[in-house]
Amino acid sequence: MSEKNFTDKKESLRKNFLKGVTKHLYLEKEIRHGNVIEKIKYTNGRFGIRKRNGPAVGTTPPEQKEWQRRNDERKIWRLMNENFGPGDLWTTLTYPAKSRPPSEVVQKNVRNFLDRLRRLYKKLGKELKYIYSVGRGKRGAVHIHFVLPKMDVEKISSIWAELVNNGEYVRADFQPMDKTHDYKKLADYIVKNSAEDFESDDPVFKKRYCCSRNLKKPVEKTRVIKARSWKKDPPEKPGYYIDKERSYEGLTAYGFPIQYTVYIKLDGRRPPPEEKKETGRDGPPEPYKIFEEVGS
Repeated sequence: MSEKNFTDKKESLRKNFLKGVTKHLYLEKEIRHGNVIEKIKYTNGRFGIRKRNGPAVGTTPPEQKEWQRRNDERKIWRLMNENFGPGDLWTTLTYPAKSRPPSEVVQKNVRNFLDRLRRLYKKLGKELKYIYSVGRGKRGAVHIHFVLPKMDVEKISSIWAELVNNGEYVRADFQPMDKTHDYKKLADYIVKNSAEDFESDDPVFKKRYCCSRNLKKPVEKTRVIKARSWKKDPPEKPGYYIDKERSYEGLTAYGFPIQYTVYIKLDGRRPPPEEKKETGRDGPPEPYKIFEEVGS
């Protein structure tokens, strides 16, 4: 969709809203995953009418690209919270120094790696599930971030070394995931890690991340609320605190009102102070270290 068509469509949806297509009604969606509840209250121009998207035309506007990126971050966040937990592995796999594998080689390596991992987990009576993204530096060095269930890290390292370096040592990093069951910063980093490769002319995979089909999806419930608007301040939930850093009220990419609230389970913890220093914005998320690839 061209930028002009995107702008025209946005204006059309706003007019539908002003004409009363969604008058005195709004939608409320609740998504539960890990120790998190997302509550989303919103209106949109499609509510109450049936309308299909037209065929794709031209390039994707920047604001729509940004929305797609944020949407992928949230999808990964929800899948990670729902399927992984304390002791599971935040994994970084690399290639030998000065190695610059082309996309088709990386694809083959990842495919073979997952086949062997699947057999390993099955042999030990476990089920393999995963999320990963491929990062490639400006000079072509490749590394891959995986989220994997608990496993002997030496066995995982050995499988990867056999595939990419004839069994010789190749750098790999494994860190156990923490007890928060809230892995938003890791999810954001998975998307950030793939950005340069995804937007290149020769991406390894034509999407920001890949995941196994056996991942459980978080529980979502949507209902129609018959009211002119919602309360400005979201209600408290017993046993949870509102993460004010991630919650907001404003407009969607199409210009419609939205209230987005993130509730975090206290689980014996105290809520963080309202004013806290931002971390993990420009660099790797803590406490997970992400090492820089040599020659990247």
